[in-house]
Amino acid sequence: MFRVTMGCSVHGWITQRRLARAQALLRGSKLPLAHVASACGFASASHLNQRLRSQLGATPGQFRRATMAT
Repeated sequence: MFRVTMGCSVHGWITQRRLARAQALLRGSKLPLAHVASACGFASASHLNQRLRSQLGATPGQFRRATMAT
């Protein structure tokens, strides 16, 4: 039922929410990557790095620099 209603699996939805939170923290704070990863439920900074890179095609550092410049 969840997949029909939301268009994705529960795991996919949770991952999307975690990534959205991480993007907001990267955009709005200067927290170290390890703290951002921990606050968003990722096992490590490396795990966040992998997920963000696969989703956006950019590392967290690249994402932060790009959003701080605008």
